[in-house]
Amino acid sequence: MTETPQQPTPALTENEQKTVRSAALRAGALVAQAEPGFFDTFKESFAASRAVKAASPDVQKLVTGGLPEMPSGGKDEVSARTLDLLRQAVGILTEKAPQLVEEYKQVVLQSAKDVAAAADDTSQKETAAVGEIERALAG
Repeated sequence: MTETPQQPTPALTENEQKTVRSAALRAGALVAQAEPGFFDTFKESFAASRAVKAASPDVQKLVTGGLPEMPSGGKDEVSARTLDLLRQAVGILTEKAPQLVEEYKQVVLQSAKDVAAAADDTSQKETAAVGEIERALAG
């Protein structure tokens, strides 16, 4: 039998890249805003980057470089938009880079969990935000 060569993954458009990147970065911010604290912000920023640093080069490329979509509006609007971006990102990757979907989900979720755990303890609000992120990633 002759094997059919695997088709290359279609490249993500600039807008798709921005959606995937924005979703990942805003997920950590969503958890951070759940229980804001001045000094916690610094710890959470460093914590959010740990999962990305541990990711494969392909996933690192997805979530770094370029500016993300900046949050605007009230807390509820920012939350809703972030969760929508997460669902869109998973859809984009499912279509164009299915081999990266699971790792992307794991990195985003681990980053959110790391943010929640960055301060002395994880609050109920942070736990709830992580749960929302997990549901959005699951579709």
